[in-house]
Amino acid sequence: MSGEHPGCELGLAELEQRVARDLECLSYPDKTWVEPVIAAGGDKALDCAVIGGGQFGLAIAFGLRHEKVGNVAVFDRNPAGFEGPWMTFARMNMLRTPKDLTGPDLGIGSLTFRAWYEAQYGQNGWDKLNRIPPSQWMDYLRWYRAILQLDVRNDIGLRRIEPAGSNLFRLTFGQQGAETVHYARTVVLATGAEGSGARTVPPFIADSLPPHLYAHTNDAIDPALLKGKRVGILGAGASAFDYAAAALEAGATEARLFFRRKSLPLQNPRRWMEFSGFLAHYPELPDAQRWAYMHRLFDISQPPPVPTFQRATALPGFAMHPGTAWQRVFSPDDRTVVVETAGGQRFTFDYAMAATGMVVDLSLRPELTGVSPYVALWSDRYAPPENLKDSRLDKFPYLGRYCDFQEKTPGLAPWLSRIFTITRGSTMSMGPSSASNSNLKYTAPRIVAGVVRQLFLDGADAFYRIFAETEHNELQSTQVQTGRAAR
Repeated sequence: MSGEHPGCELGLAELEQRVARDLECLSYPDKTWVEPVIAAGGDKALDCAVIGGGQFGLAIAFGLRHEKVGNVAVFDRNPAGFEGPWMTFARMNMLRTPKDLTGPDLGIGSLTFRAWYEAQYGQNGWDKLNRIPPSQWMDYLRWYRAILQLDVRNDIGLRRIEPAGSNLFRLTFGQQGAETVHYARTVVLATGAEGSGARTVPPFIADSLPPHLYAHTNDAIDPALLKGKRVGILGAGASAFDYAAAALEAGATEARLFFRRKSLPLQNPRRWMEFSGFLAHYPELPDAQRWAYMHRLFDISQPPPVPTFQRATALPGFAMHPGTAWQRVFSPDDRTVVVETAGGQRFTFDYAMAATGMVVDLSLRPELTGVSPYVALWSDRYAPPENLKDSRLDKFPYLGRYCDFQEKTPGLAPWLSRIFTITRGSTMSMGPSSASNSNLKYTAPRIVAGVVRQLFLDGADAFYRIFAETEHNELQSTQVQTGRAAR
């Protein structure tokens, strides 16, 4: 990264000095305060275990350290530098959000993407930049992690989370074929779009095709494998257009999108939602309004962004088939895919792609089997009017104001409020954009505040005892007496 442009190393070096200076100036109150808790085996329990080392996980770890919560570790199942979707299954050539978005910086200008970019490409380079390429966003996050020296542990995946008393969790991880255990007082689940459920492939595809003939758009397959092939894609969201473009650019001969609607949706009210009042305070709305917002969003769906649409439709071999639902899929020869539509049409492809999104259902997460039965869902807390009923929204977890799980049955699992989550399942309670780049600025501080609050309340009795039993002398008695004598 640093060798791409003359003067780049100097620019980044100066920026890194600025970061250090800014953090020094903003260090108040610079006082460690969290008393350690000893877990089984005599080890100190983590104050917070952050599961997921993407942009949210990194920002939360930094935010906690800024609040002098020091015993924090981030765990990610991916290799270092490949956390999140940006270098794995994301096929967009630019982020959906504007280039001047903020969030991981937590209000520190020298930590923004813009500061990092301008340190290498200058003001002129920033002015010319349209939107952020995923590879550069990932480079920025790698730099962010390194310059802040965050404790991120890679190639380690969470297998189970279990309560180990009223104020502790036992976390079992898989690492290099073996299991390791860590204890933590609080847990943040920053596990991305699938962290509250699973990707969905319709059974008529999964049950009818061999695995080498289809994939989901969240599968990390190399588009180069589709060179010379005909690709059929079910779905019309942004990921469908991304994958069609990526396949054609990699040499596929055709990429056809099929979707049930008669035409693509045109509205994207999420852009309207991107103002500070909505992004910051949506969670304060009454349940009825939050439900109504999400129901309307689900009802009208969302088009691909204009650059995404233009990228795909400009490529030879791209085609859309609106109002064309797939009814049957099969492979007659283990090499090709035959698609029969509800309208009686038949198409033959070499590969099928399911751009069919994710479902929110905590029971589908194996690492949460010891937790999910106790979690309150929206169906446990709110009954919408008949015209707004939606079984998809029923399964979203009903979260507290800090993105914390709530009990399905009060008193049965009080430890749940120690688990915070920022995944697709968070969006019902926290806002439609809460788990995306555009709302990191507002959501990450909420979670940080929730963790700090919990740790402070844990120590409330001890803090008062220290306060009450300690002499807090500002002046020494000798100084006071000397002062009286002088008068």
